[in-house]
Amino acid sequence: MNVRTFARCASQAVLDAVYPPQCALCGTMGDPAYCSPCRDETEWLEPRVTTLIQPDPLTGFAAATRYAGRSAQAVTRLKYGRHTALAEPMAATIARLVAECRLDDVDWVVPVPIHWLRRCSRGFNQAELLASALPPARVRPELLRRVRWTRPQASLPADRRDGNLVGAFACTADLAGAHVLLVDDVLTSGATLRECATALRLRGARNVTAVVFSSGMR
Repeated sequence: MNVRTFARCASQAVLDAVYPPQCALCGTMGDPAYCSPCRDETEWLEPRVTTLIQPDPLTGFAAATRYAGRSAQAVTRLKYGRHTALAEPMAATIARLVAECRLDDVDWVVPVPIHWLRRCSRGFNQAELLASALPPARVRPELLRRVRWTRPQASLPADRRDGNLVGAFACTADLAGAHVLLVDDVLTSGATLRECATALRLRGARNVTAVVFSSGMR
């Protein structure tokens, strides 16, 4: 073990002694952020891509979990509670889903962007954290920008969500013929992902597939 590795391990040991690890969902001390009992209580979905009927801008989507119970709690605590320790196990779940759905040959991986004002207040973009276990050379957050602030989708009734996001995203590069993989934490109405896909297709993307940690779509 070299000096740097020893120092890192020692520092982590001190932190664990002062701030013992605990599950961010059930609070059990000494367990990882997403502990085994909470994972057992999570409704896991079959790893498959649901193909959407064209001309939907999204080619299809895959979700790791049903948006309910522990899964919904994880999404909420990461995004609004700033429990960023959840990002690592959730990102690993996204990476497994991508591999199981054979989506690891896409051209680019694009986390769904958030407006800079929201990023400043939150301190991070949860979609970027969830893409962190995917191949870094393919992860390109700069390809899609949030160009218009909008009210949070969760605060709106379903019939107002589509209109809320029109023109909110812009693609920054020529994507002629590319297959783009969008990454986000949750899919509910699908409005956010469809607007992102529309922006990417306007710049030439051939296929846009989405992967999310959790889905509320039936």
